Amino acid sequence: MVQFFKVKKPAVPAKTPLDIRILELNGHGMGVARHQGKPLFVAGVLPGEEVRVILTTQTSRYATATLQKVLKASPDRVKPFCNHVADCGGCNLQQLPLAAQRALKQTAVSKLFARHGIDVLPEPEWLDGEGQGYRRVARLAIRRRGKGVALGFRQPQSHELVEIERCGVLTTVLSSLVGPLRQLLNRLRALRQLGHLELYDAAEGVALLLRHTGNLPAADLDALLAFAQERNLALFLQDDHARRPLHVPFPLYYRMDKLRLSFTPGDFIQVNGALNERMVHQAIDWLAPKPGQSVLDLFCGIGNFCLPLAAAGHPVVGVEGVMEMVEQARGNAEDNQLSQARFYRADLAADFTIEPWAQEGFDRVLIDPGRAGAEQVMPYLAELAPERLLYVSCNPATLARDSEVLLAAGYRLARLGLIDMFPHTPHCEAMALFELS
Repeated sequence: MVQFFKVKKPAVPAKTPLDIRILELNGHGMGVARHQGKPLFVAGVLPGEEVRVILTTQTSRYATATLQKVLKASPDRVKPFCNHVADCGGCNLQQLPLAAQRALKQTAVSKLFARHGIDVLPEPEWLDGEGQGYRRVARLAIRRRGKGVALGFRQPQSHELVEIERCGVLTTVLSSLVGPLRQLLNRLRALRQLGHLELYDAAEGVALLLRHTGNLPAADLDALLAFAQERNLALFLQDDHARRPLHVPFPLYYRMDKLRLSFTPGDFIQVNGALNERMVHQAIDWLAPKPGQSVLDLFCGIGNFCLPLAAAGHPVVGVEGVMEMVEQARGNAEDNQLSQARFYRADLAADFTIEPWAQEGFDRVLIDPGRAGAEQVMPYLAELAPERLLYVSCNPATLARDSEVLLAAGYRLARLGLIDMFPHTPHCEAMALFELS
């Protein structure tokens, strides 16, 4: 007889209060305690605090709990600026001062490198900025609730949604749109077809991208258009097949120094505009190309690093895997009259050293991959053997992994920068300069 087995779900303990002492914070900003010989993870706490919690899950390896009350607070504790901090999956370090947040992130990055046998790091150089009002891009989830919809952010590790009226880390103009947008969405008929929406605070105004399925009724399109016209918003719709503009009263771009970098909603742009500009300046300073020296920029996007390098007088070759981004970058170079910037599409996971542009030879290379890093790219980069290679990373875990290849190829890690692009979150970005020994 065939036997069937069901996967055993983690046990949900009885909701009995438990008093514990927090030992430390892990790299995700979660408090760590010990309970019954296992690590117990709690959000919203600080090291040294004595707290009352309710156990939520228990497995053979760990347990989780929710905070009920702080019995003895850490002297470092500050009051969160957001009422949703306990529920929202976003800024979960608000109870910790910014300087302490950065110390936590620095320790986490050091541990990531140590896992790959890299125990000695250059003293990290920080780029940091304002703790509120810094996000110029937002993605808001839409969920059906009763006969209408809710608008907000997801809870941690959940598809459940936390409704918000405002958000303290968004720019003022984006935050002020949340309430009116909820009212608008609840007037639409095709509630089941709504996906999520994205907001972009561009140089001349705000752009809104609404993702949906199927065809929206004419009445819904009229309501969306009227909302955009009334508030002077650029409005784009995207279904399963295409993205189309509905109302674009101004060009979409962001400024960097005297440059205009145009983009289309859905393109990747850095959400923290002020820190992005400082990051680009630091990248050029660290690469330090000689006058007229060519620079290769892999994963170049719409030209965030390429165009400032070209504006500084350096010939630049930018390479990207998505043709739409290549075309956007070419258009940006043309709009800014930067003929010394050239752009190509290539599969960077394949051997790109055979490409004509790669055979030009580069002593300065910049790479800015996505969260997955550049593991497949590293052997080909080592083959190019640039004198200086700058790796800009949105995920220090993959940067640490990829660093092993470069160190084994004879490079040394000369400088390490940490970028607090997302204050009040555990997320940290990094910049590493490698020099050929």
